[in-house]
Amino acid sequence: MIHDTATAGRHDRRARARGTLAALAALLLATACVERGDAMPPSVSIREPRSGTTSATENLRIVGYAFDDEGVAAVRVDGVDLLATSAYESERGKKLVEFFFTIRDLTDGDVTVLIEAEDARGRVTVMPYRLRLDSTPPTLELASVTPLGSGRLRVEGVVRDNTLVTSVLINGIPLAFTPAPEHAFRVDVADVPDGEVVVEDAAGNVTRRPLR
Repeated sequence: MIHDTATAGRHDRRARARGTLAALAALLLATACVERGDAMPPSVSIREPRSGTTSATENLRIVGYAFDDEGVAAVRVDGVDLLATSAYESERGKKLVEFFFTIRDLTDGDVTVLIEAEDARGRVTVMPYRLRLDSTPPTLELASVTPLGSGRLRVEGVVRDNTLVTSVLINGIPLAFTPAPEHAFRVDVADVPDGEVVVEDAAGNVTRRPLR
């Protein structure tokens, strides 16, 4: 009777141990599945052009990066996988991939390119990349250029652009302002030989005008 009770106890302990191991295995499997499910999809960023606005050219080069902690399996531009070409055959599977592509025969206006990055597990990040093409330079109206004496000038005017005016230099001195489609200025500067105003917009178009 005692022997049967001890044997039964051992069987119970073994059964409980097997049950504990099975539960632990199930927990580890569930945790692994959660970790895989929580893994981040790949990320995409564009390096050039930085502002999202550029002057129109016949062949516009777009440069970017795709990153994934487990490896980048594909980078597609409007459905075409760049990593399937010979130029990128050694890049597939790397964690960080620099890519570029060219848009041809552009005119002023907005263009959207669909960029997709896929990682080794099949997760996909979709980035609609919007770019404004602008070949129109900013305008500059000089209202007055007034000598103040002691080698100084007072310069007044307005600059305008169909997108954004991003920079105004007067005799090499930058004006401080927030980029905007229009900016009025009134500033005193040194009177220097060959003085000029240089205005640049977000696309890199430039307008120059001498002060005299």
